[in-house]
Amino acid sequence: MSLPSIYAYTDYRKFLLDWLTARQEEDARFTRSEMHRRLGLPNTRSYLPDILAGKDISATFLERFTVALELTSEEARFFRVLVRFNQATVPEERELVFDQLVSLNKTPRSILDPAHYRYYRNWWNGAVRALLAIHDIGDDPKALANLLVPAVTEGQARESLSLLAELGLIARDEAGFWKPTEHTLSSGEGARGELVRQLQVQQLQLVQKAVIRPETSGAQVVATNTISVSEEGLAQVRKRLEKFRSEVRSIVHKDPHPASRAHLVTLAIVPLTRSVKSTRASEADPAPEAGKAKA
Repeated sequence: MSLPSIYAYTDYRKFLLDWLTARQEEDARFTRSEMHRRLGLPNTRSYLPDILAGKDISATFLERFTVALELTSEEARFFRVLVRFNQATVPEERELVFDQLVSLNKTPRSILDPAHYRYYRNWWNGAVRALLAIHDIGDDPKALANLLVPAVTEGQARESLSLLAELGLIARDEAGFWKPTEHTLSSGEGARGELVRQLQVQQLQLVQKAVIRPETSGAQVVATNTISVSEEGLAQVRKRLEKFRSEVRSIVHKDPHPASRAHLVTLAIVPLTRSVKSTRASEADPAPEAGKAKA
């Protein structure tokens, strides 16, 4: 089993796990204890499991990892950016680092198709496509830009029209206006998952702005609920959400009336506390001996 390529990953923890598995299959003597020794932690067994479970890699250990993983200089650079991306907590930073990640990708196969990347990169591309189903827009990006909320620049609207046409997602009708086609966008699952997450971050920021500056037409509805529920109850909530999403798509598909506006619909379930199982497991862990700190 050959060692995995770092360029095929958008999650450094998944890469670490796959690399360790492949390295051990290559050499049975290469254990996690050996990896800890390479990281300068010969007496520690918990560091790697903690990292794989979600603990962040510090700047000091980041450099040790690039050596322990036997990465080339270019691979090490990509790994550093990948770690920054996965550990970013601010949407703006994550967005900036993701751009760097794409530019540094040296993979021989196209994991991130440039056109798909450009489409998911900005929220307004999907909004422009939806808007064109409502308004008759030709080569007038200024009018298009002003119809979006929040408004985008004329240049951004022009680029969006060009991209959508390139992807076959819009085409001119008999009158020369741009209209959505029935085509859908498809890309590799691994790449698409990360691209969609980037898009969702932007869309949730739109919701945040809408809550701060509510419109007066009554079209906006933002509702939130904080609940405590069992795993079984949560499974039922998830099923209802999926059913609702299906119903929304059906309503839109069967709507006999012409569309009047484009809307963003968001549904989310976000844990606000640790699970009972993880809390009990944490309480069961023995406390470290006095004077000894965990790595």
